[in-house]
Amino acid sequence: MGKFESLIKVLHEIGTTAEQRGLVHQFSEDEFLNGNTITIKGKQLINFGSCSYLGLEMDERLKEGAIDAIRRYGTQFSSSRSYVSCTNYREFQDLMEQLFGAPILLATNSGNAHQVVMPIVMESDDCVIFDHQAHYSMKDVESKLIANKTHITVLRHSRMDDLEAKIIELRHKYKRIWYVVDGVYSMYGDFAPIKDIMALMDKYKQLHLYSDDAHGMSWKGVHGTGYTLSQTALHPRMILTTSLAKGFGSCGGVIVFPDKELRDKVRNWGGPNTHSGPQQPATVGANIASVKIHLSDEIYEFQKKLHEKIAFTNHIFEQYKLPIASNSDGPIFFLGLGLTRVGYNMLRRMMDDGVYCNLGIFPAVPENCTGMRFTITNHLKLEDIETLAKKAAYHLPKALQEEGRTMDDIYKAFRKVIRIEGRSETHKLAQETVIQQSNNQLHLERYTSIREVNEEEWNSHTGKNSACDYANLFFLEEVFSNNAELENNWDFYYYIVRDADGNVLLTTFFTLCLMKDDMLATAAVSQRIEKERESNPYHLTSKTLMMGSSLTEGQHLWIDKHHNQWQEALIRLLDEVWREQETQGATTLMLRDFEEEDDRFREFFMDHGFIKVHTDDNNIVKNKHHQSHEEFYTHLLDHKKKRYVFRNDVLKDEEHFRVSVSRCVQEEVPMYYQLYKNVKNNNLNLNTFDLPIKLFYQMCDSEHWEVLKFIRRTPTP
Repeated sequence: MGKFESLIKVLHEIGTTAEQRGLVHQFSEDEFLNGNTITIKGKQLINFGSCSYLGLEMDERLKEGAIDAIRRYGTQFSSSRSYVSCTNYREFQDLMEQLFGAPILLATNSGNAHQVVMPIVMESDDCVIFDHQAHYSMKDVESKLIANKTHITVLRHSRMDDLEAKIIELRHKYKRIWYVVDGVYSMYGDFAPIKDIMALMDKYKQLHLYSDDAHGMSWKGVHGTGYTLSQTALHPRMILTTSLAKGFGSCGGVIVFPDKELRDKVRNWGGPNTHSGPQQPATVGANIASVKIHLSDEIYEFQKKLHEKIAFTNHIFEQYKLPIASNSDGPIFFLGLGLTRVGYNMLRRMMDDGVYCNLGIFPAVPENCTGMRFTITNHLKLEDIETLAKKAAYHLPKALQEEGRTMDDIYKAFRKVIRIEGRSETHKLAQETVIQQSNNQLHLERYTSIREVNEEEWNSHTGKNSACDYANLFFLEEVFSNNAELENNWDFYYYIVRDADGNVLLTTFFTLCLMKDDMLATAAVSQRIEKERESNPYHLTSKTLMMGSSLTEGQHLWIDKHHNQWQEALIRLLDEVWREQETQGATTLMLRDFEEEDDRFREFFMDHGFIKVHTDDNNIVKNKHHQSHEEFYTHLLDHKKKRYVFRNDVLKDEEHFRVSVSRCVQEEVPMYYQLYKNVKNNNLNLNTFDLPIKLFYQMCDSEHWEVLKFIRRTPTP
């Protein structure tokens, strides 16, 4: 299975699980909608999931505009925009240019707008820097940009120091440098640092800005032109896109250009714009009514009403000491929950108690940063917002307690959250109870060297996998210490979990080491990154806490699944390795080499925020029944075509080689090492640092290693 297909499979599993728990892919059951409530599965819920921030979708003027357009022009105008557009399209376009004071193009939605613009304006000698949290609809264009030979890179979220460093690094290599951002980010509701970006644009003439202000439109800015334009005038090196499907109250997308020439270039050659239909008559009719409201001073009354509710939301959630992940002055809020399983529990509780919010889950947020995303609209009353805060304050400690978690998970996941010391006696008691119960029932032992572990006990559990036995781990500790290279110095951590009677439930080990962030990326991605590593060898590398090590394969975790506390033992282990990860400053935690068909493990790790990634098979095949050569592969390969390929493509050269097994010889180490480098350097699908030559020399001194040689037979004259 390819890496992309593997990712799709994981995302499908996440979506399916969330749907089975009644949290996504729902349908409203209302005969008439009012914006304030929504009915799902027969239950009326206060609606905190709408992005119609100003509540304009229920304005009678927009409704009448849509109805009148249908009466005049029908339900659709089926023609490519290159040929002809509906009568009301020109009026709407002219009004939008009046609103923005700049040339515009209309799109069916903001995602379509990115597909129209980015491949045209971002050229082969440009570099495009995506903010790490830029919306997927923009990142989805990346494949087209790569096909056009445009250089792509990613910036840590809103890090202006990193942006300037990249500009300095790249300005002599590329004609233009584009920074791609959201004006308002859709999950946490934080804002792009537009004024800081403008300062860099003034300083570096190659810097261009592409801003998607979908969630900033209408509720902010002069005449509702959005958050980005509330911070700056339209810059000559800036393109703005926005959505009309949120605060604007209707549907569609708008692209705002700094000049007419660039607009006309995109209009004539932007694929989806050139070859697909326009916004339909009813949508245009509603949009005309909305833009007329925006062009009047009435829009400021709508904005003022919403800003008062946003201010009240910040006040009431602070009063209830709830962990909001970003203190935003915008209408998007995110209540941090930590682990996925807590998110499922909390959102289910809120729905059962009459409140609808959105589940923020991977891939929209990092794996351990699940949360409750809720939005504020003009449809909501102040008492609705206070009800939300009260119910969240009531259910959060209960959700944490039921899932055996504590507020510490949230503090660790969301660094910006203010620590809440005096939350409530009930919550403190719940937190202490969970910890006390765990400590009373299970005992975890932690060691930093295999020398501290009982050899017989270790080898009877994790050590059954010979790559992880006591002797080999002793060997690895010796090899990966006191080396000159950072990447070749590893820290080892050994864990044993016992029940109250001292019985072993779980054994495993982890290594702390420096890893390449693109280790599991495609070879094409790694090739681009390796070019940058020629001058900066530690570019895009991270300290990683990994189950097992990069030199061991197979089952690194031994666990007694017949014991009724095996899941508690895993939780106890995870709590300890999360603590270790934080203490050591590791940015990545990797658990590895599990059996894919084990559904219990899969569900357990998904609920705890771990994302399954498919890696190459280790290709270990066991001939348990000592079958003959022919019997073995005939039995193993269950398809006639597989057997044919194996016999004719794999075995055909067998007679040309002989195999020998011997001890390693020191004098031959340079040859072995070069052979290893030849293979490694030609395969970037698993991109790791070079192993130290010290490893090969010490293999020669160890009785536990042998050399398997494939030697070409000399042809007979």
